[in-house]
Amino acid sequence: MEKDLCMRIADGDEEAFASLFNRYYPLLRPFILKFTHSADKTEEMLQETFLRVWLNRDQLPGVENLQAWIFTIASRQCLHAIRTELNHRKKLAAMQIRESDRESDTPLDATQLAEINRLVTQAVNNMPPQRQRIYRMSREQGLKPAAIAEALSLSVTTVKNSLVAALKDIRQHLGAAGHTISLLVVLKMFF
Repeated sequence: MEKDLCMRIADGDEEAFASLFNRYYPLLRPFILKFTHSADKTEEMLQETFLRVWLNRDQLPGVENLQAWIFTIASRQCLHAIRTELNHRKKLAAMQIRESDRESDTPLDATQLAEINRLVTQAVNNMPPQRQRIYRMSREQGLKPAAIAEALSLSVTTVKNSLVAALKDIRQHLGAAGHTISLLVVLKMFF
C-alpha cells in the first residue's frame, strides 16, 4: 500500500500526498516540537518538511522505508533551523559588542540610527513576498545565495538579482525619506 502511495505521489497525485500528510503530520509534530520548543516554529518546520517531500517526490518510488525517509528530512530541517538560529545569535552578539564599543555615539546618532533601522524595516516589508523572503534569509538568517537558492528551488542568479533589487529598494526608500546614504554605508551599518 505504501509503495502504491509513493508511486501516486511521484506522479503528482495531490490526493495521495494529502493522505501521506494526514498520516505523518501527527507523528512528526511531537518529534519536531522537541527540537523547536515552539508551536509556531514547529508548524514552520512541518511545512518545510512536507514541501521537501513534495519537491523530492521523484525519489519516492526508490524509498525503502518511507517513515525513516520523512523523519530524516524533518531532522535535517530542524538541524538547519538550529544552525541558522545559532548563526543569527552569533551575529546579534557581535553586533551588540560593536554597539557597546561605540562610546562616542551621541543621542542624535542613536536617534538617527533608530530612524534608519525603522525605514529599512519598512522598505523590506514593502518588498514583493519572494524578494522579502530572500532578503530575510540572507540578512537575518545569514544564508548564502546558494543555500537560499536550494531552499527555495531557485537559481543562484535569481537569488543574487533579488538581493541586488532589495538593496536598491532600501536605498530608494531611504532616499525618499530624506536620507541620502550610499550602499556602502547601508551594508556597513546593517550587515
